[in-house]
Amino acid sequence: MTFYSAQVDHARNLFLGMLGHDLRNPLHTIQMTASYLAALNADAKVSEAAGRLINSGRHMQALLDDLLDFNRTSLGLGINITPGDVDLSQLCAGALDQLRAANPGRRIDLELQGDTCGSWDSKRLQQLLGNLVRNAIKYGAPDAPVYVDLKGEAAGVVLEVRNSGPVIEQSDLHQIFDPLKRGSDNENNRDADGSLGLGLYIAREIANGHGGSIEARSDETETVFTVRLPRSHYVEYESQQR
Repeated sequence: MTFYSAQVDHARNLFLGMLGHDLRNPLHTIQMTASYLAALNADAKVSEAAGRLINSGRHMQALLDDLLDFNRTSLGLGINITPGDVDLSQLCAGALDQLRAANPGRRIDLELQGDTCGSWDSKRLQQLLGNLVRNAIKYGAPDAPVYVDLKGEAAGVVLEVRNSGPVIEQSDLHQIFDPLKRGSDNENNRDADGSLGLGLYIAREIANGHGGSIEARSDETETVFTVRLPRSHYVEYESQQR
């Protein structure tokens, strides 16, 4: 029975990997076409439709990235990290501009403090930030801002994403970074955006891949996700998830 279960898991992971790769090409075509339409400077309806396509394409790309990363960690391959010189302040500002464009009805504030330069994988940290902010938008109070705080310290940087809204129970906090976990039934009822439930798991893997950490806390005032990253420490990290 154990052998059969392992074979099923392996076949599933291979299928997910092939599916994710096969979807990249048509998605890229959609994104290129949408960008071309936006550049035409056509009438307002065409420009608006192109903008929706671009934002939807970015969301689909994020889902695919999470799916492929989950597949890699499930196969024991870990998260790929390619470090380079990064100004995390500029990275966060650019990433949040895209998230604001994709969520025009939501306010996302950024506060910067100290030296935020270091050696990290810029693409991965953009993915981490996007996953945390999208989670805050999804589960936070719809009429309240999402706050992103980035602070440089002597040994590294601290990134916090905060939102007000329903309290996350302690029992859910203990498993919130586990893959495919949704938490309470109230959260389940709001999963209408096609999310795969992998965003926080991938965020943890990326933080760990940089030799950092991520934790969550929640009370009646706010829910906070805190990421701590050393400035230049890079470790070859493999997920413990098999």
